Amino acid sequence: MLNQMKQLYEMQKKAKELQRQLETVKVEKSNSSRSLSVRVNGAQKLESIQVNTEWFVADKKVALETSLVELINDAFEDAQKQSASQAASLMKDLKGLGIPGL
Repeated sequence: MLNQMKQLYEMQKKAKELQRQLETVKVEKSNSSRSLSVRVNGAQKLESIQVNTEWFVADKKVALETSLVELINDAFEDAQKQSASQAASLMKDLKGLGIPGL
């Protein structure tokens, strides 16, 4: 029982460590003209959106919305790939704890 509690504690510690590591993963995406950019982190949080003032006209509304969706989705996809790599490393470490199902 004590060994299982120790294993659980180690797993929680590693999970918190992974969360901190994921927050350090930064992915920035910009459109081709660099008039739009977004930054996300590996913890799947949108950190910033930058929009050049040239987008602030009514006839560009739909294009702005479409471009932002594409950039944000691309950034999250890249962040997920990087995060998965780090998570795989953590899971490899957890297998050594002998916890069933890992």
